[in-house]
Amino acid sequence: MQTPLLAVGSAALAVLLAAAPSQVAAPPAPKAPTAPKAPSAPKAPAKPGTTQDGEASKSKTVKPAGYWFGVPKAPEKKKGAVRVAAFNVENLFDAVDDPTLQGEYDDMTMVTKPSRVEAIADAIRRLDADVLCIEEIEGMDALKWFRDNYLKGMGYDHAISVEVGYYRGVEQACLSRFPITSHATYVQEDLSDMDAKRDGQGWAGKKADQGAKFQRSPLRVDVDVNGYPLTLFAVHYKAGGKEFEYHRESEVLQTLEFVDAILKENPAANVAVLGDFNATPSMKAAKVLADGGMRSAYDFRGVKKGNTKDLYTTHDSGRAIDYIFMSPGLAQDAVDGSFFVLSVMHPASDYDWRKDPEKEKVPAGYASDHCPIAIDIMPKDSAAKAEPAKGKGPEKDAKPDED
Repeated sequence: MQTPLLAVGSAALAVLLAAAPSQVAAPPAPKAPTAPKAPSAPKAPAKPGTTQDGEASKSKTVKPAGYWFGVPKAPEKKKGAVRVAAFNVENLFDAVDDPTLQGEYDDMTMVTKPSRVEAIADAIRRLDADVLCIEEIEGMDALKWFRDNYLKGMGYDHAISVEVGYYRGVEQACLSRFPITSHATYVQEDLSDMDAKRDGQGWAGKKADQGAKFQRSPLRVDVDVNGYPLTLFAVHYKAGGKEFEYHRESEVLQTLEFVDAILKENPAANVAVLGDFNATPSMKAAKVLADGGMRSAYDFRGVKKGNTKDLYTTHDSGRAIDYIFMSPGLAQDAVDGSFFVLSVMHPASDYDWRKDPEKEKVPAGYASDHCPIAIDIMPKDSAAKAEPAKGKGPEKDAKPDED
């Protein structure tokens, strides 16, 4: 493997996140020009110690719904910077019936309520990303409907969402203010040869029924940022607890192989892997890319010292499981201090998503169980970077939407 370039690696980040207390003040950030006023948090239950169903709570005090993690306003971008972001929008489905999704996975039972769609759009507007990778959206039709009805004026003239082989019908997608020149998926990729790359200690044990294919293939998009080539792998790795670590590790190892193939052709290429890893910083799946020579966006976070746990938690469960990893060339162009996690409404501490599959009991303003993450890039001219990114031939998909 290549020599790690990570200045503050995933292991150190795990210690940093675990050691900090659960409440911190968000760092000051200039007001984003498109940022609407965040909705007020609902009042705490009248009788602390009871759940929303009136049942006794294990905790004596119920923490009310609110903006628990990240910063409430996106930092202002430097002139000329390009913001790259990822956001798991938690099952964004439109109201159009998809005949391929029936029975247990009928999409008509998953239609996202308008109030939550509006909250997702609010988060995206506050984020103000130039290139946004999305996880858990129904498909291209849903993406265009969402963009055209809820994100007017955002400049997302380029969009793509592609089937990634997931039985539940959600995909990865991309909205961009710059042309998407090509894209691809790896639905049929064989992951069985990744066992040979498990060097050293700390790997999960082999699972005979896991790791043969991606649960959800990465979506590769190539973006032309005014002559600055950018290649993104939008990922959503295998969900579940420690019993699925082997599968996640295989998925990340295969993604690193895709990146290495690109960098072999052009070491200065601008490549990022970003999205929902379903792995905490201490897990091997969150360390593979850094060990392989990529830089974590957490190295470029806005607050590097002090109590930072809540600033960089990305999921309702209180964990950091969403990441942006950058190739050495792209990391050279990253704006130090620009990485941030954006706050979205968090349910009260007694909320149990397992008992609320239809999201009937989430608070007003709730968007998703994930917070968006973003980092700013300052594109730089380079003859080497102008070479198109190459790599292992993926499965080509239809031309992206550019209307």
